[in-house]
Amino acid sequence: MFSGSGKGIDIVQINRNFGNIYQVVIDQNNARGMNLKATVARGFTQGNGTLWSVDFNWALLFPNRIRHVQYSLSTSESFPNHVLQNVSGNRVLVESNVAMPDDVYVTIN
Repeated sequence: MFSGSGKGIDIVQINRNFGNIYQVVIDQNNARGMNLKATVARGFTQGNGTLWSVDFNWALLFPNRIRHVQYSLSTSESFPNHVLQNVSGNRVLVESNVAMPDDVYVTIN
């Protein structure tokens, strides 16, 4: 448990850019008065359309370092074709072939 002054300071801060990052896992922390930062994150979005974007900038410690994505698309209507369209800028973009109300759950590291 990280406890801060309530001013929204990140629990982990980096002072420079790293060229290579291997075998670093920051996950399952909790904080009071601080911003959680991690190398693993889970996100959710819902909407009625063909594109869903989940932004992980709020959670990820390193910019543009998403290496693995797992997502699921849940709908109450017929099952659409869908694909992981893009992973950049700490955002995950999922696209389907038809517009319908869907929930998209994403886990990244």
